[in-house]
Amino acid sequence: MRKINVYIFRLDPLLTSPLPGGGTSPLPSVTAPCVTLPSASMQSWQGEGWGGVRFSKIFFILVLAMSLTACNPQSNKNESTENSILKPCPGFSETGYPPLVDGAECGELLVNENPDNPQSKKISLNILRLPAISPVAEKDPLFLIQGGPGGSSVEMAKQIHYVFWDVRKNRDLIFVDQRGTGKSNPLKCKKPPEAVNDWKEMQKREWMDTEIQRCADEFRASSAFYTTPYAVRDLDLVRQALGYESINLWGGSYGTRVAMEYARQFPANLRSMVLDGVAPVELALPDYFARDAMQSLTKINEHCLQDVNCALLYGNMLEKIAVILKRLERAESEEKPITIEYPDPRHDQTKTMILNAREFSMLIFSALYSRDLAALLPKIISDAEKEDYQLLASLNDLATKSFANLEISDAMRYSVVCNEDRSLSTSSESSATFLEYNFVEEMDRVCSRWPKTELTADFYHPLKTDIPALLLSGGFDPVTPVFWAEKVNKKFGHSLSLQAPGGHHIVSTEGCVPQLIAQFYERASTKDLKVDCVQNILPLPMDLGANRENKKQEGVEK
Repeated sequence: MRKINVYIFRLDPLLTSPLPGGGTSPLPSVTAPCVTLPSASMQSWQGEGWGGVRFSKIFFILVLAMSLTACNPQSNKNESTENSILKPCPGFSETGYPPLVDGAECGELLVNENPDNPQSKKISLNILRLPAISPVAEKDPLFLIQGGPGGSSVEMAKQIHYVFWDVRKNRDLIFVDQRGTGKSNPLKCKKPPEAVNDWKEMQKREWMDTEIQRCADEFRASSAFYTTPYAVRDLDLVRQALGYESINLWGGSYGTRVAMEYARQFPANLRSMVLDGVAPVELALPDYFARDAMQSLTKINEHCLQDVNCALLYGNMLEKIAVILKRLERAESEEKPITIEYPDPRHDQTKTMILNAREFSMLIFSALYSRDLAALLPKIISDAEKEDYQLLASLNDLATKSFANLEISDAMRYSVVCNEDRSLSTSSESSATFLEYNFVEEMDRVCSRWPKTELTADFYHPLKTDIPALLLSGGFDPVTPVFWAEKVNKKFGHSLSLQAPGGHHIVSTEGCVPQLIAQFYERASTKDLKVDCVQNILPLPMDLGANRENKKQEGVEK
């Protein structure tokens, strides 16, 4: 008889597996082999039958016995170090919300505000770890970096952790609030009062100028330490504190800049990186916003005009936008602002909004970030051209609430943009406008008051690296189109740049991209990735609403 080895796996019913939506599955987790039994006769196993009752009972007893013994996998991390800063996250009884996943750990790491001065004040870095599902996780976790600048990576975890479900099967996910954001000593200016929506544009500008000056004075002594190079030094301190020898990075938007700077400063500690919505320093925020946003809006308009139903229902969006802007500018000049009463989209209570040309332009710009909202733009603009602003007002309400939920630390944002980007502003594009809104002029109003600091020359040199990298872009991205990814990719030795034709800003959540990301991190290589599926991420059909039925009745659709 041929002899075989029989492997026993411990099935631990206490290890529940998180589901993509944030819940948990009661299915048991399977660990790596713990022990090999002496050889057994194939005939003896066959005699009992692989599906037989007797074998099932014996196997269950063996499994139960193994679960009660010392057959436990060794941790890959430095337990004594990590236990000093990470503890189980507060549960439902403390926060009113369950942890994102079973076993989620929270903590903080104290660092010097000025890393080059041990006597400088201490600030805390807020950390969240979502442990790998496998109890024998890979030794190189994935650190995920929020964009902004000014966004909280820990808050971002609530929205995107499920996207990295496949990655978390074998790797810890680490979220660190960048210094100056979230709960890592956030730098924030005062928020405008609730009555701001009722103010005239001049009142808003006067309030903003006064507050920016006050805020700049408040952070004058410390803002220099909240730029990107200091942030990546923090990331590496967190890596060390958690006992990881090397890490992987995912960065979105401005987070890609942080990831690339980490690759520059600590290449030996970085295994691979995914850059989604690539934003190198050369982007010189916001010099190219007007050009890139107009390109995105034009493509959406063309997409609508190529659809016979969309073209007949809504016509040329750009022509209608011009009509709307003239009407709004005339209303402002005559000091007869357009006031809109609309039902709050969340609780249906009546609210009021004053619409001007600036607000209108910014609403269109913000909608370009989203694949879903972009599909509504033809209807939103067509309704507004007919002086029906209800959908536009609802969009404004949702956008305002969504932005507030992001809790952007604006003073940190200004410290980054005013020092890293505005010093590079030499492009002819800087005078361009998007629907008559000048991004550069608005930012320079802030930066003219904000404290300045100098960065080292190498910070501005394009990154050259052989670290495996996957670069992602959306075909309709209004701020980081594929042009920037391709520019960066030319300097990378082992990388691949992919564009999702129908994607907007950040495509890691779209179609097959989450699976591609997981495969890339597993291999730390773009070789043999099956990427054809990315071409199936197409623009969403334009929303035709009830008008589709009207056109059917008129014989437009056959």
